[in-house]
Amino acid sequence: MESKLSLIIHYLKAYNIFDVFANMNIEYFQVNHFKKGTTICDKDDEINRLYFVVKGKVKVYTITPEGRKLILRFINPLAIVGDIELIQNSKAHNVVEVCSDVETISISFEVIRKTMLRDPIFMSFLLENIANTLKVSTCFTALNLLYPVEVRVASYLLSISTDSTGKENREDIDSVSVSSIADFIGVSYRHVIRVLQKFYKENLIEKKNGAILIKDFCKMKEIAKNNIYE
Repeated sequence: MESKLSLIIHYLKAYNIFDVFANMNIEYFQVNHFKKGTTICDKDDEINRLYFVVKGKVKVYTITPEGRKLILRFINPLAIVGDIELIQNSKAHNVVEVCSDVETISISFEVIRKTMLRDPIFMSFLLENIANTLKVSTCFTALNLLYPVEVRVASYLLSISTDSTGKENREDIDSVSVSSIADFIGVSYRHVIRVLQKFYKENLIEKKNGAILIKDFCKMKEIAKNNIYE
């Protein structure tokens, strides 16, 4: 118990949110571990905890009625999952999938509603986070709607090829199919094929063990025009 509490306090202080929960018993927090490839929540799941991603990287996407996936963003620590659902008392709006082994600390909605919803410091913190999420989502919508497919493919490849600290990750990225890229960025399979063939010819990427690996990160960032799904 002592080690768990020490870890929770460490994370709260490391991300400068210890004071946000000054009026709450820290023992209400849990430490949660999610393995790469699992989900924190699926769309329309009943979600009853507020999660703070303190280690690792997660991918947020939606699923259309036709079953197509559309990437919304990748999020790194400190990321919050469940804030909108807490306020709206709703089911999960999107899928939150773990891209690497992830550690979170979490607290139940029930405890928050009983102890924190009248706390101005906590509510100000929550409002600021939701506002930032809206701002970021607006940027990603612009990226998906306004930028050429080449920019979006480059941006997506960069997002899946970096870890939660932004460092290049050449050895531990998932195998990525052309169809999954097309789905996630909302374009046709053929269009993605053409862009990837161009990248291969320019020696920007290579295929290794079923995974698409970036060979020239600097050039790829130029193509992405410093846009990335994060």
